[in-house]
Amino acid sequence: MKNRSVLFLWFGQSQANLADVLYIVALISILYAQNSSPVLLSCIPFTITTAKFLSSFIVPFLIDRYRAKRILVVSQLLKTSVLSMFFFWHMPLISMLCCVALIAFFDGWAAPVQSSMLPHLVDKEKLLKWNSMFNVTDQMIQIAAYPLGSFLIISWDATGLLWLSFSLFSLSIVFMQAIRINAHSSKTKQKQGLKEGWKLIWHYPRLRVLLVMEVLEGMAAGVWASAIVYVFVKEILNKYEAWWGYINSSFFVGTVLGGFVLLKISVEQEKSLYHIVTLGSLLSGFFTLLFGVMPAPFLSLLLSFAIGIALQISATCSYTLTQTAVPLEKLSKVLSATLSVSYVTFGLSAVLLLGAVASLNVTAAFLTAGGLIVISGCVGLFLRNYALAN
Repeated sequence: MKNRSVLFLWFGQSQANLADVLYIVALISILYAQNSSPVLLSCIPFTITTAKFLSSFIVPFLIDRYRAKRILVVSQLLKTSVLSMFFFWHMPLISMLCCVALIAFFDGWAAPVQSSMLPHLVDKEKLLKWNSMFNVTDQMIQIAAYPLGSFLIISWDATGLLWLSFSLFSLSIVFMQAIRINAHSSKTKQKQGLKEGWKLIWHYPRLRVLLVMEVLEGMAAGVWASAIVYVFVKEILNKYEAWWGYINSSFFVGTVLGGFVLLKISVEQEKSLYHIVTLGSLLSGFFTLLFGVMPAPFLSLLLSFAIGIALQISATCSYTLTQTAVPLEKLSKVLSATLSVSYVTFGLSAVLLLGAVASLNVTAAFLTAGGLIVISGCVGLFLRNYALAN
């Protein structure tokens, strides 16, 4: 039953993730036809990130009142209901963005809850492999869904793509409802619900170290925001726009390969997982520095590929360490807290820190990002005994 349930979770989440991308492709097509403004289109990712950040503050209160499976199913039901509103009337821009915000808000419930369910559904020694499976699937969806959506837009039009997204959302509900899990939340007073995740992070040395590393690497992740890579391609590599797509694709293919590497190896000891996290951070930081100081087109493709591998391996092992650090009934609150940090650090990094640096010198932005990731790896290296003491 556990094996079937983890497959139901995997199928349901994969279909929901694919539908999330396809409906955004359809929405971008609709908005571009109405008003071909890049600023307008940039409102979509900003709206999604902001809504998910706000959603992360609600998750602890939901966990205190409802079972994980119920939260996941209701989240998907609400997303599907909001998406159906696109079929009923011609929406003005503000209404479309409000619907996008609501879908992202409800989707923000799913990530920490789904990740906290996984340790209940698989044995501890298989947790890393299943984390890798979920991550590989998600990355492959990210790679394939945008070109697939573009092709379907031409074949069907935006409305047909919205209907496909609605169907995938609906089917994902069926799979999620079929999950069988015996997981009970830890009940706390509602005023304490929001703080409990942070208290748990503070209580466990490993989580404190991993959170510091997450903040540093989250700040560095902003360098891969589309605008910064685009400027690097045009001004430093002196290449046409297609190379922007090549470099991004190379990075994502690297993340997929990194996931497959973890599927093929067996790492059960927490000490070994932690060492992989540290090594992955150091390597990805070093490759990012090389990316900035050695601006050769084909070398940039190779380095972005290597960065994707190292980051994926490091991030998946870090996630697995977090999942095994606290009692399972409290895990979703910890994951909710760490996700809120990820949204903030990436947003501040892309918009403020690295965006400002790139406006002065785009090479300096990659050097800053590489330095931050190397510092993250050094933090993990120097604090390894402290982190593994709990």
